[in-house]
Order: sequence, then C-alpha cells, then structure tokens
Amino acid sequence: MAPAAFEIEKGESALELLKRITRKNKIQMEYQGSKGFAYVEGIDNLYEFDHGAESGWMYKVNGEFPGKGAGSYTVQPGDAIEWLYTLDLGKDLGAKAP
Repeated sequence: MAPAAFEIEKGESALELLKRITRKNKIQMEYQGSKGFAYVEGIDNLYEFDHGAESGWMYKVNGEFPGKGAGSYTVQPGDAIEWLYTLDLGKDLGAKAP
C-alpha cells in the first residue's frame, strides 16, 4: 500500500491501527495474541516463513524499530509507521539484534 495519512484514535496501538486500515481497505491480515504479545503473521497473504525460517513482519515508527510489540506501542500524532517484510530476522532491514 502506498504511504497515506490516517486519523488515529486516542490510545490506539500500532496493531489496532494496522487492523483498522487493513479492514477498511479489504487487505487480508492475520495476527495472534493480544496487547504486547500480539504478533502479525500475515499481511496481504504474505506470511511469516513464506520466504524462509527467518522471514516475517516487522514495523518501524519514525524510521526506528521500537523494540516492543505493535500491540504495546501507542501511536502518537505525526508518527510514521511502516510495516516491512524481513527475510533475515530484520538484519536485511537494518534492525539491530536485541
């Protein structure tokens, strides 16, 4: 999906925002868990492990990986959120190991 601006709801998490946007735009999205333990399994029918054991979805906020689950990150006005698919546990996207 091309970059776009969206209104956020007070206290909305990055995961809740993703769920709302994908539903509105009829984009397939699956996740498991809740709050800080939620994990995005697939977006637009591209799933974790589809391209190897170290592939899956990650997100950035304002160019940085937050280091917490998307269900725990509260979106702030002006935040730029990107959902990225990694092939190498984030190393290919510039993520640092915890």
